[in-house]
Amino acid sequence: MTENLRSALSQLNGYLAEFAESGYSENSAENILALFEADDGSPFGRVLKCFGCSSFEAGALALGILASSSVEAAKNVEKLCGARHGAVTPSLVGAVFFGLGDILPFVDSIQAYSPLGRLFSGVAPRCDAAMLIKESVLDYLLCGTLFDESFLPRAELDRELVELASQRLAEKNIISYLEKSNPAQPFVLQLAGEQGSGRRTCAARAVSQTGRSFIPLCLSGEMTDEDITELSVKLLLSDCVPVVSADGSSERFCAQLRRLADETGFVIAVTERSLSDRLAGTDTAVIRLSPPAMRESYQLWQSLSSSHNIADGVDFAELAGEFEMTAGAIEKALRSAYVLSDGGTLDSTDIKNGCYRSFDADMGDKAVRIDPVFSWDDIVLPAQSERLLRDACEQVRLSHRVFDGWGFARKMPYGRGVSMIFTGPPGTGKTMAAQIVAAELGMEIYKISLANVVSKYIGETEKNLNDIFNKAKLCQCILFFDEADVLFSKRTEVREANDKYSNMESAFLLQKIEEYNGVVILATNLVQNFDEAFKRRMRFIVDFPFPDAARRREMWQKAFPAQAPTGYIDYDFLVERFELSSSNIRNIALHSAFLAAAEDGSIGMKHVMEAIRNEYAKSGKAFTKAEAGEYFSELE
Repeated sequence: MTENLRSALSQLNGYLAEFAESGYSENSAENILALFEADDGSPFGRVLKCFGCSSFEAGALALGILASSSVEAAKNVEKLCGARHGAVTPSLVGAVFFGLGDILPFVDSIQAYSPLGRLFSGVAPRCDAAMLIKESVLDYLLCGTLFDESFLPRAELDRELVELASQRLAEKNIISYLEKSNPAQPFVLQLAGEQGSGRRTCAARAVSQTGRSFIPLCLSGEMTDEDITELSVKLLLSDCVPVVSADGSSERFCAQLRRLADETGFVIAVTERSLSDRLAGTDTAVIRLSPPAMRESYQLWQSLSSSHNIADGVDFAELAGEFEMTAGAIEKALRSAYVLSDGGTLDSTDIKNGCYRSFDADMGDKAVRIDPVFSWDDIVLPAQSERLLRDACEQVRLSHRVFDGWGFARKMPYGRGVSMIFTGPPGTGKTMAAQIVAAELGMEIYKISLANVVSKYIGETEKNLNDIFNKAKLCQCILFFDEADVLFSKRTEVREANDKYSNMESAFLLQKIEEYNGVVILATNLVQNFDEAFKRRMRFIVDFPFPDAARRREMWQKAFPAQAPTGYIDYDFLVERFELSSSNIRNIALHSAFLAAAEDGSIGMKHVMEAIRNEYAKSGKAFTKAEAGEYFSELE
């Protein structure tokens, strides 16, 4: 207890005795109250300042301290108002300090949200309400002990991170709101953004620049209004700004957030989306943190990977181009990669696997993940088509250099993703090529189930597509739309309602593709059905023609793995006699291998011919003796 406070309490105790004898004395009461209000450097003065106490509230606080700290004073209080255990009444405060028996002029000070309501228990707008100063507040006032500080550990910025452009702007705005905040006008500042986008770090930096401490809080659903009031008192007296994790949005949570703002005057709420519609009646503003730009993502990968053993040759620019991730997501991916590699050196494959393992990419029944099993050695394409595929992969890898290093980001505000149309007859390798692109880039690929996406109900198709792209944005996977002409058919003249909504679906899909910074592949057998405007806005159109004789020969030779036991196979006969697609040849090779295995022998022409006959039967095509030629006798 400070000497000033001890002296004031002594004089106040003497005045209580005089008051009991002769009643209110104007000069004496004013002098006593002035002593308390002038004690700015003490805990008592700090409470008056933090809570904006009126003279009436300051007087109640003084009487409450006196009645709780002195047996003699407690007896005087009990004698004057009949209260016990250090409680005072509003009528006593009015009579002692203002010479009034009626509390009507002070009713506003005797409310639950007033300083009295936060500093005392038992506050009610009644003359005889027994108000007892809270024990934790009393300890602070008498001893200067801020309760048990372990309950509110002040957060510290434990390390320097790459500062993003959106964060710098947000910090400037947060500081402005903090400097203009008024305890009498409750305010919730929402800092919105994706998880891991540095929202708390941004808030902490801003608060620290004002010379105050920040306290990270989570509001528990079990917290009562009294709990929040107690918490608010501690926050105010510790001069801390609460930074509340607000990723929940229940009515209960929002009610608690409003209450905390009412009690403290200013709260920073870390959110994923705006809660303004649920905070009606409370002043609020939203500051949004945008995802890091590709250049910033590159810097984050460099900075955050410094605590791991990274193999030579890991290209952080490539990672920044392939994955649009926040700082928190990158840290999570690196931790996953560390676990997957058993704590060893992390190479590109480990890190990319860590990225995918850290994502929640469950798309339900709208898409299925494909495990890429093919490589460049497995596909046979015209030179121009293969070159376009390789160019597309290079554009994904080099996007950081071109967009950020060479300044093309300013010229391309959207449409930075790599979009491709694979066009050609069935079985010519479109799905295989999609898998090869995924394997080459080390990215996961999801095949969209159009049966579960396209709906006859208005708006449902767009909703399903939106869900797919939102999920894909989280995991930065390749989206593969097979038979995409179902969605991308030519826009037609609107003759009926169905035409109008079909056009809307196509336009919506194109919009989502342009907004997506990842890889989208559309496969179709009927590219002529695509709208010309859509084709112009795709980055690549890759042709998969039906194979000629030279490419069919190469396909037959690649169809049988090196370790498979093969006997004599007449490739010249197969190429000249049968015009088959890539998928047909793979099916025949596999079927013939099982036929040979059943005989415990090597793969020969009789097995191949039997497999061809089966392939013909699947498509309802007759397999004639003329086609089998000299090998017909080998068929059973």
